[in-house]
Amino acid sequence: NLVVEEVRQIGRLLDIPKYLVDKTPSDGLSGLSDEDKLGFTYAVLDHYIRTGEIEDQATKERIDHLNRINKHKLELMPSFDPNL
Repeated sequence: NLVVEEVRQIGRLLDIPKYLVDKTPSDGLSGLSDEDKLGFTYAVLDHYIRTGEIEDQATKERIDHLNRINKHKLELMPSFDPNL
């Protein structure tokens, strides 16, 4: 699991064009950046993920809440097993 800055560093090491490596992440639908929609920067999120430390309690609570409500996305979907 890599944080955004680590992915960007890998992109730079692989000589991926700067405009791709440093492109502002967005959903491509709303016209807002991910950071605008989240309400915090990836730098803040990266720091919190790496260290567990964060200065703003409201941001910590928002990140923790988003993590909780999205945990299901990390689990495999049930699938049909014809051998049962």
